[in-house]
Amino acid sequence: MRAMRGRPFPLQRHLRTLLTCLLLLTALPALAVQRPPVSGGLPDYEHTAWRVGQGAPGDIWDITQDRDGLLWLATGSGLYRFDGRRFERQAAPAGSHFPSTNMVTLARGRDDALWIGYFQAGISQFARGQLHNYGRDQGVPVGVVPHFSQDRDGRLWAAINGGLRQFTGQRWQPLPAGMGVPEHRVQWLLHDSRGTFWVLADLKIWVRAAGQAAFKDTGIAVSQMATLAESPQGEVWLADRVRGTSPLANARGLLPDSEREARRLPELVAARLQFTADGALWATMSPHGGVARVTFDGDRAIRMERFDSPHGLTATSAVPIIVDREGNLWVGTNLGLNRFRARSVHTLAVGPSDPYRSLVRASDGHVYGYGEDLKPYDLERTLLDGSATQLQAAARQAAAPIWQFDWVNLARTVAGRTTRIPLPAPFTGQPLHALLFPDDEQAWVCTGERGVLHYQQGQWQRERRLPEQACSSLALDANGQLLLGYADGRLRRMGATQIETFDASHGLSVGPITAVLDHQDLLLVAGEAGLAVRPGNGRFVQVSTDMAGVMEGITGMVADANGYLWLNGSRGLVRLGSDQLRRALRSRQPVTPRLFDAVDGMPGIALQSGPIATTALASDGLLWLATNQGLAWLDTTRSHVNTMAPSVRIGDVLYGSEHQPLRDGLRLPAGTSQLQIDYVALSLARPERNRYRYRLSGVDDGWQDAGSSTRAYYTNLAPGNYRFEVEAANEDGIWSTAPASRTFRIAPTFMQTLWFKLLCAAAVLALLVLAVRIRSGQLAALFRARLQERHGERERIARDLHDTLLQGSQGLILRLHAISQSPQTPDRVRGQLESAMQLAERNLAEGRERVNALRDGPFAGRDLASALADVHAEYAGHGTNPLRLTVEGATPPLQADAAEEVFLIGREAIRNALRHANASAIEVELSYGARCFLLHVRDDGVGIADENAGHGHWGLQGMRERAQRLGAELRLWTRPGLGTEVALAVPARRLYHRRPSRWRWPWSRSHHD
Repeated sequence: MRAMRGRPFPLQRHLRTLLTCLLLLTALPALAVQRPPVSGGLPDYEHTAWRVGQGAPGDIWDITQDRDGLLWLATGSGLYRFDGRRFERQAAPAGSHFPSTNMVTLARGRDDALWIGYFQAGISQFARGQLHNYGRDQGVPVGVVPHFSQDRDGRLWAAINGGLRQFTGQRWQPLPAGMGVPEHRVQWLLHDSRGTFWVLADLKIWVRAAGQAAFKDTGIAVSQMATLAESPQGEVWLADRVRGTSPLANARGLLPDSEREARRLPELVAARLQFTADGALWATMSPHGGVARVTFDGDRAIRMERFDSPHGLTATSAVPIIVDREGNLWVGTNLGLNRFRARSVHTLAVGPSDPYRSLVRASDGHVYGYGEDLKPYDLERTLLDGSATQLQAAARQAAAPIWQFDWVNLARTVAGRTTRIPLPAPFTGQPLHALLFPDDEQAWVCTGERGVLHYQQGQWQRERRLPEQACSSLALDANGQLLLGYADGRLRRMGATQIETFDASHGLSVGPITAVLDHQDLLLVAGEAGLAVRPGNGRFVQVSTDMAGVMEGITGMVADANGYLWLNGSRGLVRLGSDQLRRALRSRQPVTPRLFDAVDGMPGIALQSGPIATTALASDGLLWLATNQGLAWLDTTRSHVNTMAPSVRIGDVLYGSEHQPLRDGLRLPAGTSQLQIDYVALSLARPERNRYRYRLSGVDDGWQDAGSSTRAYYTNLAPGNYRFEVEAANEDGIWSTAPASRTFRIAPTFMQTLWFKLLCAAAVLALLVLAVRIRSGQLAALFRARLQERHGERERIARDLHDTLLQGSQGLILRLHAISQSPQTPDRVRGQLESAMQLAERNLAEGRERVNALRDGPFAGRDLASALADVHAEYAGHGTNPLRLTVEGATPPLQADAAEEVFLIGREAIRNALRHANASAIEVELSYGARCFLLHVRDDGVGIADENAGHGHWGLQGMRERAQRLGAELRLWTRPGLGTEVALAVPARRLYHRRPSRWRWPWSRSHHD
């Protein structure tokens, strides 16, 4: 019995074994959870940080993007917006206020309205410049608002610690009773792509399928602050602060517990989840912080990468994480904002240990990398995640030979065995300047100054048709002819029978040639001084670009299947569309290439001193690059073009020391002539590479290229209405679909108003009128003075004639009369004397008349009509030449001197009609108009021949001279046999006495005296 006491009973032993097995079976699911390898950093992603000290806000709790592309940040210090360059705090619209600055949740509605959830202050809607606040009176219970979600019908739902609420347009309504979801502690909401509504409430998961009314309890428990997210494949994932992250459901419904457990990621304890388009799962971590990225192979997680403050994250504590419309991933922390963008260029993580990295493409399309140790690495796409040993092992299994070099010798690896091929004497030991491997059996080598060597069928042969000169580049054209570039800038093409040389006389001026590529109808030649292209059989054309230095130092060129040209140079990798290049060559315009540099993942710049091309395109589409910092690759089968056309946001206008938002219809103050307008493209991928063009209507004739500047400056602007337009292109040259525009008006100062200009014009006109009047008065006074002088001279002449000639003539007549009365005078002589005395008396009477005319004028005391009638009566006598005299208008007082000139012109016209024209009738018309006086003298005589009308016959020249002195216009119309008409037009101011004005300039009174 004692012995039996020391032994366990057999049943007890079996029970112990059974319990152990049960415990092991229970632990199996825990042992089956996924634990992918974890690595530090995100080498395939570019990270950019904006920290609190650089203008970024702190305590960023949520992020969303609006329709235009602007980022909005909910922070502990208010609402901020970010355009890729500047952070701006959003102020509440005038007359309203945000109920709190402690904002924790953001959501953008389908109408682009921004919804804001507060820590303890309800909900706000910010849309179209208006703010609406919703509190207890509008159905929002007191408590934190952790999340919003919008269903397929556009209804907005809010998770609130005090319950689930739906917005009805005016209020936030709770669910009707009996809907299943408890009325407290709602943590998270998700409407998935199938219309299923998921709710985390009361530490459980509730679900309502599309078309159903009530929610069902899934029976799955969750911890506080759990969240949900949907993958691109339609799986719903759960992030739990206790159990980690796991898939929850798919298109078939909830996943079985065993599958959820098997795919659970216990180490991914996340605050937020975000899937990207490539299927990777991103998360902000809690409680240890940082960012994690998980990649999958099917359902299996194969790798987890962690990124934390030691790697550059603005802070360890991170919560919000979103993907914007361009594929950028944004993470907010309590010390700033972070952006992650997938790199286009990837660095080979393993490779030769020596600093020189070389590439070679084998005949089967595989690309291999190697260094001076001549150990090739197979760079096939599916092997890139492998170790160096695996890559070397794959190269040893290569089917095609692998050419290599060690700077002074060639080598070839076949089936893992490397054989060195020394150069022949006297080339032995000479450095290699250029290499080309056309196929598995051939090699071309340029070395030293002794020319070119050709290796074929195990034999070396010097190409004696080429000069003994070291070439710097080797390539083949489309016909298999050898292309040789030289350090002196010459290019030679060697055919079967001839060698063609290209130099500066053919337009080729790129300096020492570093790479050559023959692509379709384009022959590209790169040199230290840039890139030249020969289209077809034409001349070489230097390629110009608006990016300085981007075409320099190119040592590798290749064309892919999509028609893109890839150039590896000293600024990075350049992509250029072949069609784009052809258009630029035809138009002689600069090209705009896409540059891939360090921001895109380039580890360095192209090797500049190697003898072999620094680019190699593998048959699997990977473009391999040899740089001074190692080997890198880019996948040409993927689109590296940002196709999202950027929208443009026009910001403030600065004028003087004032600035304000430039809104449509803005009225700027009078006197504004200089202004500055800020604008920015809402393309957040590479904002530093966005380009702009703008124009201001009425100022710019066309679009003004602004480069990367985000400001427009204008000076010397006149008042008026303006329209400012701006367009932007992203880093890949995709332009805005429509320009952003704003209209504004600059008010005029008083001196710029129309009234002031009219006043100035009136003043100028008044001055001109005054000047004309003063000048006219001066000319009239001068005319009167000259006429008075003339009258004085005429009176002197009249006196002299009266005192001498007339008195003498009268005495002679009296003497002759005395002689004729003498008795001694014979009767015959007396009769002759009486006849002579009669003639003398008639001449004496005419002389007296002439003297009187000199003294008093020809029509003293009469008007023009009477004077001209007397002229007709005097010269017509009792003949049959009737006169028709017509006077129009009242006869004003006339200036005597001017009237005399008019009379003399009229008298001469009447005399000509009576004496020379043999007129049977004469018409005289006098018209006293307000602006001018008209005199017409017409007859029906024989007229004047054309050869006499232009000369001074019949007193015409005297008439013209008198009219010219009057400032009048004299016209003569005549035809032989049809009569003659003389027309005289005299300005009223030259003939009429001026009437006193109702008002006069004070300084002009002397002119009316």
